Amino acid sequence: MTMLSQELKDLIRDVGGKFIIAENGKARYIAMSLKEFQKSIADKESIQALTEEELVDKINNDIAMWRESQENGGEDLVNEIEKLEDIEYI
Repeated sequence: MTMLSQELKDLIRDVGGKFIIAENGKARYIAMSLKEFQKSIADKESIQALTEEELVDKINNDIAMWRESQENGGEDLVNEIEKLEDIEYI
């Protein structure tokens, strides 16, 4: 079994814990840390228990946080993506 290189692990962590893998120009897989995966499962279960009003509030908060991250970290993300060219693919 081939292990992920430390550089790839660091990149996944640096871009927010998730990494999209494309085939033929289409997103096919998402690589993420176990911690992120467990969080996504917990989030899904907690979302199912929300009322409609609570869900709308959560969506609005998530959008606001995403917008803020785009304004603050856009350049960092571009720099991290450019590092992909240097990764040895397995």
